[in-house]
Amino acid sequence: MKMKDLICAALYVAAWIFAGSPAYSQDRVTIHVSYVSSYMKPIQEEIARRFSQLHPDIAVVLASPVEAWGDQLQRTVLDSASGNGPDVAEHAFNLFGQIVDRGLAQPLDSLIKQEKGWSSMGYSPALTSLGTYQGRTWGLPFRISAPIIFYNADLVRSVSDNSSEFPSDWQDILQVAKRISALGGQRVGMFFDYQADGNWTFQALLNLRGGQLVTSEGKIGFNNAEGLSALTTLSQIGQSGMLDMPREQARQSFAAGILGIYVGSSSQLGNLLKASANKFSIGTAPLPRTASDARIPVGGGIYMLTTKDPKKQAAAWEYIKFATGPVAQTLVVEQTGMMPSNDLPASDPGLLGKFYSKNPLYLTSLKQLPIVTTWTAFPGPNSVKISDTIREQLRAVVTLKSKPDVALAAMTKDVEALLK
Repeated sequence: MKMKDLICAALYVAAWIFAGSPAYSQDRVTIHVSYVSSYMKPIQEEIARRFSQLHPDIAVVLASPVEAWGDQLQRTVLDSASGNGPDVAEHAFNLFGQIVDRGLAQPLDSLIKQEKGWSSMGYSPALTSLGTYQGRTWGLPFRISAPIIFYNADLVRSVSDNSSEFPSDWQDILQVAKRISALGGQRVGMFFDYQADGNWTFQALLNLRGGQLVTSEGKIGFNNAEGLSALTTLSQIGQSGMLDMPREQARQSFAAGILGIYVGSSSQLGNLLKASANKFSIGTAPLPRTASDARIPVGGGIYMLTTKDPKKQAAAWEYIKFATGPVAQTLVVEQTGMMPSNDLPASDPGLLGKFYSKNPLYLTSLKQLPIVTTWTAFPGPNSVKISDTIREQLRAVVTLKSKPDVALAAMTKDVEALLK
């Protein structure tokens, strides 16, 4: 066949595909989805792929992820201002109110009312409340994680008096950490991820003591005995031999068998299991509770509807329901270690029922659902700056450069100034 004929044939096929294939239908709607964290990219791509199979009339374009929730907030604000805002955006539980305050999100209440089978779709009031702000629903939870303890079961067993169980209180945990550090060979007993976005793990220490980071009035909630106790525990972790390093380096050290105990997000379980495979046994445990009203703040975010175009809103709503539904949530849990943001998968043998029975490490976060509470943030334009300020004081405490009481006073003073 001559080159001219080949070109004509190719053009004919291309024209046929464009005109006749559902993938290129003139009625096809394209929605842009913005999310956080590159480690979620494979999961996000798989969810989009499965959604497209069910909805060939909707094209999903995933934006390149940013790595921090604060950066995602700024991206949505800036992109929307330039007319390039997303149609669906993932935002943190503690920051999405700022998207609402800026008028960049659409409430979901009317869409939910139109769903005839909503009560049987797995969205419990507790889960839906995570996306509620000022009495309206602005998003559905896409991923939910909790701070938990990961430990090298082999190392812990080698230094523990009771090798069958992991300690359930901070003092015994710190003793294990010190013994691991004393083994030498570059081993580090413990790493506490104080660097978590929005002071999430610090809030966990407060909530588990019955305290709070922010009061319901948006005021400082940590300038008290619970706050001092939380900072004292951080100082003791530093005294146990913790090295201050980037979060990713800490995870790599744990996966390499050098770090004995790692306190971080349950969302890292899948990655840590893969990275440490055939090297040692991993164990998981909840953080110690020291109050009868102990709570644990859930991390993660919601999917928000951020387009004003009616046609795109309908398509975006379908995507939000799928991404937060049982099939997509099964993928999220199996590949990360997060809790499902939908009630249906956990009890379905065909989804997560068998998975949990075969993978008990994933139950540590799931069992904390009865005590979950909201991940909070200080109100106002300085919210992210306040978080950064608190983080620097936490760093000073865990690196033993500042005593807990001194850091608490400095933290309180700095945050009060930014609130004003």
